Amino acid sequence: MIAYQSLVDHVGAHEGVGDAEEARRAIGAVVSVVAPRVAPDTRERLHAALPPALQGPAEQEGAAETGLTDSGDVARRVARELGRRPERGLYLAGVVLSEIAESSPDLREGLAASLPEELAAWVTDPVGAAGRSDTGESDAPSRLDEETLRAALGRLPDWEGDTHGLTRTVRLPSDRVRPLVDAVERIGRDMNHGAYHEVTDDGVAFTVRTASIRAVTTRDIELAERIEQAVAEVGSGGRPGP
Repeated sequence: MIAYQSLVDHVGAHEGVGDAEEARRAIGAVVSVVAPRVAPDTRERLHAALPPALQGPAEQEGAAETGLTDSGDVARRVARELGRRPERGLYLAGVVLSEIAESSPDLREGLAASLPEELAAWVTDPVGAAGRSDTGESDAPSRLDEETLRAALGRLPDWEGDTHGLTRTVRLPSDRVRPLVDAVERIGRDMNHGAYHEVTDDGVAFTVRTASIRAVTTRDIELAERIEQAVAEVGSGGRPGP
């Protein structure tokens, strides 16, 4: 059986999910919309895998509407449950379904067969689906492939790494480390997407990656470019403005 709190934690870890409360509400909404409408054998397995807090909707066999052919309909139903826009409903549906499939892999094939193509992709290829969902209210980032990353690194010669993470080591006097770290933290708050940092013997190292999809994304490249601006300003003795 899927552990409810673990499911909440994994859904909440996605970049486009606000907090644990939104994760809980999204899980409930998606299950209530999807579970009664998947194929009967998949519904039965889903019901067996769901924690007690989520089993109610899956028991409503009489109200079942098998055949989810339109992702827009799922998006509207989920959005209505949450009081959000349809594009937000679609993104949250994908996130929840991908984490259910990850927690219970034996459900993956049955769910994918019952879901519209756009949502089935979240079940069969969650990383790729997350990378493609860069439109709408979710503002989810696009995952970079190796060729695109190499092109980006051509503009960022001081950064190194691969599609899983990029690091920039900055060497500067100890009295400039704190101003630089503060500047990068302000950038992170402004973007709602921060960098990891580690103070070294002769400066500081920054790492950018999107933890929710375990990859470098377009947002990480933007963050790296803004870190470069901060390095140039602080390293020359200046202080970026607030």
